[in-house]
Amino acid sequence: MGLEAMDVLRGASSALYGSGQLGGIINAVSKRPTLQQQNEVNIQTGSYSRIQGAADVGGALNRDKTLLWRFNGLLRKSDTYAINIKNNEIYVAPSLRWRPDSKTDFTILASYEQLDAGSTAQFLPADGTVYASPYGYIARNFLSSDANFDVYSKRQVAIGYSFTRQLAPNWTITQNMRYAHLDLDYRFVTTSALAANQRTISRTALLQTANYNNVTLDTRSNLKLTTGPVHHELLFGVDFRSDFMANRRGQTKASTLDLYNPVYTAIIWPKAGTYSNTNETETDTGLYLQEQAEWKHIYLTLSGRGDFTQSLTVNNLTRGSTPQNNNAFTGRVGLLYASSIGLNPYVAYATSFQPQVGQTYDNTPYVPTTGKQIEAGVKYRPVKEMPGLENFMLTADFFNLVENNVLTSDPNHTAFDIQTGQQRTRGFEFEGIGRLPGRIDFIASYTYQDPRITRTTEVAQLGQRPVAVPSHMASLFLKRDFRFGQNWSAGVGGGLRYTGNTAGALPETFTVPSQLVGDLVAHLDYRKTRVQFNGTNITDQKYVSVCTRSVACAYAPGRAMFVTISQRW
Repeated sequence: MGLEAMDVLRGASSALYGSGQLGGIINAVSKRPTLQQQNEVNIQTGSYSRIQGAADVGGALNRDKTLLWRFNGLLRKSDTYAINIKNNEIYVAPSLRWRPDSKTDFTILASYEQLDAGSTAQFLPADGTVYASPYGYIARNFLSSDANFDVYSKRQVAIGYSFTRQLAPNWTITQNMRYAHLDLDYRFVTTSALAANQRTISRTALLQTANYNNVTLDTRSNLKLTTGPVHHELLFGVDFRSDFMANRRGQTKASTLDLYNPVYTAIIWPKAGTYSNTNETETDTGLYLQEQAEWKHIYLTLSGRGDFTQSLTVNNLTRGSTPQNNNAFTGRVGLLYASSIGLNPYVAYATSFQPQVGQTYDNTPYVPTTGKQIEAGVKYRPVKEMPGLENFMLTADFFNLVENNVLTSDPNHTAFDIQTGQQRTRGFEFEGIGRLPGRIDFIASYTYQDPRITRTTEVAQLGQRPVAVPSHMASLFLKRDFRFGQNWSAGVGGGLRYTGNTAGALPETFTVPSQLVGDLVAHLDYRKTRVQFNGTNITDQKYVSVCTRSVACAYAPGRAMFVTISQRW
C-alpha cells in the first residue's frame, strides 16, 4: 500500500549499495507527493473473513503548488488459512514535499506499521505432507503451534527525508536519510521430532523478542559530461549505516501433539532470554564510484566500492563479547553493444560482500559472506514499433554464481547458524514482456539453475542441492483490457506459476514435488469506480511449498479470492 514501485536489482549490487545478497536486492520505493496525485479509497473483502480498507490521498497545500502532501493508510482485520492465526494490520504513511523551484526537491517521509498476526508457516513432518503416512495426510490448516500461545506482533516506525539539488544542468546532488525502530514479539511452538508411531510430534515452545534501531545516511553526486566522442555519467558518493539489535530468546519443552487427532494443552511459557541473549551493534561506512560511458553504441559500466565495517556482539549470558572488523572492496564491470536492429549482447562481472554479525553456538564469530557473478546474455527490443507489438522486450542470459561462507541453520541448535563453505549456481534464464497482437499484455519467464554445495564442513552435504532452491522455475501471465463506450471498461487476465522440485533436507533424503499453480484477475470500471477480483491458487491445489528438514515442512495456502471496490478522483 505504501509503495510506488518495487525494483528487483538482479545479481551482485554491492559495488553500489554495499552489503547485499549475491542473487540480488529489492529496492522498495515509497509513495511520495506528486502534482499528478490521483486520490483513491478502497475496501476489500473475501477469503479468510478479510475486511480491509485503504486510502491514498494528497494534493497541494498552497496556490503555487510548491508544497505537496500525501497520506497512505491501511486497516485490515483478517484470518489466515491456518486455524486461529490472524493477519491484522494498521499502516499509516504521511509525507510532505517542498519544491520551491525547479532545481530543489525536499521530501519528508514517515510511516508506522502495527502487525498482529501469527506464523502461517507451520513446522510439519514430511511424513504426512510430502508423502502419505499410514494415517493419510495432515490437514492443510493444521496448527502445529498453539492458538493461545502463538503471536507475531510487530511495531515499526520510520522517519526520514530525501533531498535533491540541481547544481548545474548536468550536475545533481542527492542526500537520503532514514531512522527506523522496530519492536518484535514472537511466540511459537515448533516441531522438534516425529515419534516412531508416525503420528505424534515432539514440540519446543519458543519465546523471542527483538528491539532494532537503524540509521542510514547516503549522499551522492551525479555528473554528466562529454569528452570528445564519449558521453559519461559519473556517480560518486558516501553512505553510512548504524544498526543495533537486542535479541532475547527463551525455549522449553512443550507437550506432544497428535497430528491426526490433536488435543491442545496449556503451554508452559519459557523464561525470556535464557536460551540466547545478545546485543549486536554494527556500523558500515561505504565509498562508491561508478562510470557509465557511451561510445558509438558501446556502453561500458565500471563500479567500485569500499566498505569499512565494525561490529560488536555481547553475550549477556556469558558476559563475553565478540568484536569484528571487516573491510572489503567490491566491483562490477559491464559491457553492452546496442545494435541497429535492437539486438543488444552484453557481458558482466560483479562481486558481493555481506558482513555477518554474530557467532555460532560455540562462540565462533561469523566471517563475511562473499560472492562473484559472471553473466552473459542478449536483450532484444525493436528499434521501431512493430505492428501489433508494443513495449516489447526479450532477455536471455547465462550465469555462474559462487558464494562463500554461506549461513545455514545449525541442525543441532536451531537458534543458531553455521557457515558451511561454498555454493555454486549455474544456469540460464529467459524473460519476455510487452503487448502482443490483439492487445494482449504478457509477462513470461523461465529459469534453469543447478545449485550445488561445492565446499562444506559436512561431508554428506558435498555436491548436494541446497534446500528449498528449485532447478526449474517458469511463469506466464496474460491480460486483455476492453472498452465499452465512453464510461465502461473491463479487463481479464490469468497466469500460471511453475516451481520445480526442491531438496527437502540436507543431505537430500527426500524431495519436495514440483507445483503448477494458476491465478486469475478481472476488473470492471465505470468512470472512476472499479470493482476488481483477484484469485490465487484458483484450482485449490494442496501442496507443500517448502521443507528445510524432515520435520520442517509447510503447506502453501489454498485458494484465496478477494473483491476490491475502489473510488478514484
